[in-house]
Amino acid sequence: MVQQRIDQGITEHRLAYLYEVAMQGGVRAAAESVGVNPSAISRQIALLERHLQIPLLEKQGRNVTVTQAGKLLIEHHREMLYRRRQLAETLQDMRHLRRGSVSLRVGQGMISEFVEGPLQQFSADYPDVFVDIHSGNMSETINMMLRGKVDMAISFGPLGDPPVMVRSFNRGPICAIVPPHHALTGLEAITLETLASQRLIFMAEQFGIQQYINEMFSSQHLAPLPAYQCNHFSTAIALAISGLGIAFMTRQSARPLVDRGDIVAIPVEHSLSHTATCHLIRSQGRRFTPAAEHLWKVLASSMQSQSAGKR
Repeated sequence: MVQQRIDQGITEHRLAYLYEVAMQGGVRAAAESVGVNPSAISRQIALLERHLQIPLLEKQGRNVTVTQAGKLLIEHHREMLYRRRQLAETLQDMRHLRRGSVSLRVGQGMISEFVEGPLQQFSADYPDVFVDIHSGNMSETINMMLRGKVDMAISFGPLGDPPVMVRSFNRGPICAIVPPHHALTGLEAITLETLASQRLIFMAEQFGIQQYINEMFSSQHLAPLPAYQCNHFSTAIALAISGLGIAFMTRQSARPLVDRGDIVAIPVEHSLSHTATCHLIRSQGRRFTPAAEHLWKVLASSMQSQSAGKR
């Protein structure tokens, strides 16, 4: 209770008056500086001393000096002024999109596209905005988004009906990924029956691409056993490039590797292959900062232009 009473007595305008007295060297000069009656300053400092039960000013002839306790309060006031200026500058920077932060989660198979396309554009426009990028499974991403820990997400695969705002884009076809010297590279498309007889590289079950692969094989009553299973796309692609098995990616995600000549992407013959979908997701009730809103628009524009049939 004593602590609470002391805190209530240390008001901002009392500290400001004490600060002015110290800066101006006296009550009258401080009153002229802030444009109030000297008695108002004397009264507020006296109330502050009464609350604290300790003197803050001492008379020395015609002048006053600040006691050690008064100096502590003045230093506290200086720190508050400095922090307030810092806060105002930071908010101003955020309003003009110069600073701030954006958090998002990106599916592993889409990291390269995100970095080489939308992130390049966004970072060029707003170089001082901090971007926090992580990968993770869909259920974890949705939970983090609903708790306000993630601004937005880019995901691939079946989504269901989560309580979030979603924009979806076609990403098909899903392709079999093989090295250029592979015996199947001459095929324009590959059947699931042909794939079932090959050494296959599967992703972990929570990956959207694997959910599509499982459903396609199941629809043909096929249940191939993979030679490898990975939880990182980089591992799956390294295995495929080495000729140790066939991995799976969408044509859009595989394009940089195809263009470099590292792999060949052969479309899988199945209706699901051509209707594979990716999603841009945000919380329905979350209000974005200007920077986050801009990144959302950049992502939506990029994903729309890269949808199947656009490139």
